[in-house]
Amino acid sequence: GMSPRRVAREFTVDGVTLQPEDRVFFMFGSANRDEDVFEKPDEFYLSRDVSRSIAFGAGPHFCAGAWASRALISQVALPKAFARLKNLRLADGADPQPVGWAFRGLPSLPCVWDA
Repeated sequence: GMSPRRVAREFTVDGVTLQPEDRVFFMFGSANRDEDVFEKPDEFYLSRDVSRSIAFGAGPHFCAGAWASRALISQVALPKAFARLKNLRLADGADPQPVGWAFRGLPSLPCVWDA
């Protein structure tokens, strides 16, 4: 997602000076792909350290259901999927590409598994 804000005081970032009341947009998806924070940010790893991720927001806007969501995915959904769908993998030729600039996601994820 994105979070529109107004600049409170003058400051410079990457050579651009922002003035009070300038409007800026913080792109959460972009922050979660920062090469200075996440190794190989464009690659998906189930075991990635996500302690610095802001996928669920931050500060007073942190999602109240974040811990429940993470627990349900990691302790229920994924184990059940991998237990039931033997050798679950991307379909041959699948090249999933995220879409959207504010709320990014995969429109499809073609997978196959052994019967």
